[in-house]
Amino acid sequence: MVGRVRKERKDELAKDLLVKRVGSTREISAAIAFLISQGEGYMSGRTLSVDGGLYMH
Repeated sequence: MVGRVRKERKDELAKDLLVKRVGSTREISAAIAFLISQGEGYMSGRTLSVDGGLYMH
C-alpha cells in the first residue's frame, strides 16, 4: 500500500502509529494467512486490526 510513497511521507505517517513504523507486506500477509488458516476456526464475528496501533491512542 505504501510501496510508492516517499520515505519522508512514510516517516511522517509513522509518527502517528503506536509502533512508530509503517507495516510491511509480510506483516499484513501473516494476518491474512491466520484468518484463512484452520487454526482460526473458533474465531467468529471479530475485527482483526493490523494498523500498528493507530487507534490505540
